[in-house]
Amino acid sequence: MHIERFEEYLETILYLIRKNQSPAKTKQISEELNVSPPSVTEMIKKLHSSGLVEYTPYQGVELTKRGTDQAIKIKRKHQVLETFLVDVLDFDRKEAHKEACELEHAVSDAVLEKIYEFLGCPEYCPDGNPINIDKNNIGQEEKFVPLDEMEEGSSGRVARVTLPREMKERLLSLGILMGEDIEVRRKQRQGCISVIAVGSEIALGRDIAKKIFIAPKGRNV
Repeated sequence: MHIERFEEYLETILYLIRKNQSPAKTKQISEELNVSPPSVTEMIKKLHSSGLVEYTPYQGVELTKRGTDQAIKIKRKHQVLETFLVDVLDFDRKEAHKEACELEHAVSDAVLEKIYEFLGCPEYCPDGNPINIDKNNIGQEEKFVPLDEMEEGSSGRVARVTLPREMKERLLSLGILMGEDIEVRRKQRQGCISVIAVGSEIALGRDIAKKIFIAPKGRNV
C-alpha cells in the first residue's frame, strides 16, 4: 500500500506539472487525490526524504530525476493498460481509466511489455496522449478533444489520429488530414458523425471518430 500511494502521488504530480507547465501546487494535489492538505504535506515530506521530489514554499512541487523516471514509468503502465482495456476488451474510456488505476500498481514490467507488444507498440493511448513521454520535456501536456465528443457546429484542426495505418490512409484519401480544419455537421442517433473536411461532407462511425483528436479553434496543433 505504501508503494502504491507513492506511485499515485508521483503520477499526479507529473500530470499537474504537464498541465500547469510549472510546479504542481499542493492544493491541486489535494483536490486531484481528494485528500486533506495536511495529508499532502506529510506525503510530500516522505517523497522528499526518498529523493523523489523537491518542494519550494509558495512555488510548488517538482520531480527529481529519479522521481521523474518513476512517475513516467507508472504513467506508461497506466496508458498501456488503458489502451488494452479499450482496444481489446472494448471498455468505455472512463471505465478503462478507473480499472487501469487499480491494475497499474500490480502488473509487472515483463507482463506490461508483453501487452505493449501484443497491442502493436502503439504511440498513443485512447486519450490521444503519447505513451512514451519524452523525459527531457515533461512540462507540456497537449489537450485535444476526441471527434466523437465534439458538439454539432463546432470545429477545429485534426491534431492526432490513433488508428492503424490502413485506416489512416483511408482517412487521408477522404481528406481528413493532419493540421486541416474539420467541422462537425451532424451527430446522428445511430452513432454516425457527419463532418466537413476540405469542402466535402464525410460520414464516420463513432468507433473511428473517437480515435481522431481535434485541437478546437483557438488552440495550436
